[in-house]
Amino acid sequence: MNSLQRRTILVQGIGAALSVGAASRASAAENGVTDKEILLGQSTALSGPLLEVARPFNEAANGYFDFINKQGGINGRRIRLLTKDDGYVAAKTADNVKDMIENDKVLAIFGVLGVLNTVAALPVATNLKTPFLFPMNGDAAIRRTPNRYYFTTTASFEDEIDKLVGHVATIGAKNVSVAHLKNPFGVAIKQATERALTSRGLKMRSSVEFDLQGDKTKAATELLATKPDAVILGAVGTNAADFIRAFKDGGSAALLLAFSGVGTDIVFKQLGEKSNGLVVSQIVPFPTTSAIPLVREYQSVGKSRGSSDFTHLGLWGHVSARMMVESLKKTGRDLTRERLMDAIESIRNMDLGNYVVEFGPDKHHGSRFVDITLLNRNGKLVK
Repeated sequence: MNSLQRRTILVQGIGAALSVGAASRASAAENGVTDKEILLGQSTALSGPLLEVARPFNEAANGYFDFINKQGGINGRRIRLLTKDDGYVAAKTADNVKDMIENDKVLAIFGVLGVLNTVAALPVATNLKTPFLFPMNGDAAIRRTPNRYYFTTTASFEDEIDKLVGHVATIGAKNVSVAHLKNPFGVAIKQATERALTSRGLKMRSSVEFDLQGDKTKAATELLATKPDAVILGAVGTNAADFIRAFKDGGSAALLLAFSGVGTDIVFKQLGEKSNGLVVSQIVPFPTTSAIPLVREYQSVGKSRGSSDFTHLGLWGHVSARMMVESLKKTGRDLTRERLMDAIESIRNMDLGNYVVEFGPDKHHGSRFVDITLLNRNGKLVK
């Protein structure tokens, strides 16, 4: 081999190395995106008082991502969801989100649980120009503040409470009260109830608030004294169950109503037949109605991983993961944060299977679907 041949081979080798380096840099041009993977970050309650609310959402979302990955992922990239525990502590949520964006280099934040948690973490994501997508949060006040980086799939608390108050008005109950957690979520439920009542020419009978931890008897006793016909609960999981127990033990026969995130499985497990008659609004279709294509898909994915427990919270997780996948597909192979948000804003009248979502530059909240269900004495939700 002469010197010219050796130089030619050397130049070709350098050129190949440079090409590989350029390709590697191109694939790593956006945080959370490589040739083979899309990395998403989630902060949620893997411990603490809302563990049982977060669990079905997370299991269904991860189940759908696994289902997509087994089919080859999105444009050849597998989805990986990095989940960190915040125990439903807002400051921890903000810390987790900052850490995942700055150190783990996630593409986007997905599925954060909680109003106060979103209030704490959303400014972090916004300042770091990172999409904050499809959370377990329906706070209307957050939604009313325009934010390029914030998108949801489901109806707001305000939509749900309006539906519940409409139900109360239809059955003729006039003395409507609110029992709520002493936090921004609970206050949001109270304010939404006041607005919904006012729009129908009604006034709130009374309201009480209580802490996340501790006895609910004092609050229940105060509310009992006002003799409401109906009570809308701004509480979730064990907290809701504790208040219902104290309220019913006080002898009231008032109609009790709760929003979708209450966690009916937890309420029934805590109360048994005392939970009978609880009216619950829902932001996704009935999860056992196999006539709905979206529900059939949810059930099929669940069965493929050995699950037979189909719930509204699980279907919410499935819908959120499905929207994440559809958004990534629509963005295409050249995946960046900005292109991802542009892709979501371009979605018009997308039917996920008898559940339609629509977005736009000024419409970051995909659906206003709300249904009414009833918890029976066997712990089953019926329509």
